[in-house]
Amino acid sequence: ALKGHVMQKKNFLTILALAVGHLVTDLQAGALPIVLPHLKELFTLSYSQLAAIVLTQNITSSVSQPVFGYITDKRSMPVLLPFCAAMAGAGFAAIGWVSSYSLILLTVIIIGIASATYQPQAAKTVNFLSDENSKAKNMGIFSLGGNAGMAVGSILMTFLIGLQDGIHNTMYFILPGLLVFGLMMKYMPDYKRVNAEHSLKKAAVQIKAASEKLSYTGMFILLFFIFMRSTIHTGLSTYLPLFFMKFRGSEAIFASALVSAFLLGGVAGTYTGAVLSDRLGARRIILGSIILSIPTIWLISHAGTEIGAMLAVVASGFFIIGSFATTIVLAQTMLPDNVGMAAGLTIGFSVGMGGFGVTILGFIADNFGLPLVMQIVTWLPVAAAIIALKIPIPASLRK
Repeated sequence: ALKGHVMQKKNFLTILALAVGHLVTDLQAGALPIVLPHLKELFTLSYSQLAAIVLTQNITSSVSQPVFGYITDKRSMPVLLPFCAAMAGAGFAAIGWVSSYSLILLTVIIIGIASATYQPQAAKTVNFLSDENSKAKNMGIFSLGGNAGMAVGSILMTFLIGLQDGIHNTMYFILPGLLVFGLMMKYMPDYKRVNAEHSLKKAAVQIKAASEKLSYTGMFILLFFIFMRSTIHTGLSTYLPLFFMKFRGSEAIFASALVSAFLLGGVAGTYTGAVLSDRLGARRIILGSIILSIPTIWLISHAGTEIGAMLAVVASGFFIIGSFATTIVLAQTMLPDNVGMAAGLTIGFSVGMGGFGVTILGFIADNFGLPLVMQIVTWLPVAAAIIALKIPIPASLRK
């Protein structure tokens, strides 16, 4: 029993290190919306150009992510993990020092590729380190790292931008990348071991896995649901500060705090949803979380006080992203021979496709105003809930 406990603790630490790496690669995604208004002023950019920055970040980390997932399914490359985390930090460190719009886009591409390479390989390694009863919980810890990274990134950037050198303080983002590099090198033997073991097991498991496999239609419906969820999530984190500053007369600091609160709500929701998923089953978590987000998102633009708006934002963040880990495990169950690609499709591709959704919202904001965008975002969860009803759930994830 003691040996089992020691093994469990070691496993937890190896997964935790991957989650910390996820946190560091996602710091930049949280910090970017805070930097955008300053870049807009500095380079006199339009809303559409701002949306193009968000889109570039999403495409590089999304369209490419299933490709990297597919490559790592063919040949595991855990050794890349620490380098990706360091590269993401270095990319964002440069964004406050660039001299042109095209260089902003270039740094965003570097960050995106680092993230795209990291996430499928790391999520796949988490899957290999987990037993049947802890897959959603461990994926929750890993996802928590990413969503916490977004929240911490936004808080950290809000703090740094208020200091003397303003936007130049992005240079401090290089430090977490270097720290996590050392941490991940410590556990590298374990990451290499489980990836090697899985390659040997794969042939034996294929026969059993065939009975769990689902149609491509099911996978498409799941990815479409994640795209909708992501459009709502990214749309709110991108346009909340602009809406509150322009139409509510809020101070910049309160508007930034709303984004941080929204992302922190998401951190709590990610872990809560993951833990409950192992007990309640995937269907209840996916459907329940999106339905519960409907009234809270409505409240954001209808709340009479700043405290009311803040509470609505936290609750919305909590519910929207509550099914995050569940949808990753669901996709990995649907594609048992391609768990890296499944992670790439769910964490990256369809989440990043939300960037397309946000670009469309940016076009609407430029032509018809931000209040209409807030109205659209209020109705999107209703459509997402209808799609959620159609997602097929494999027997192993039903409760």
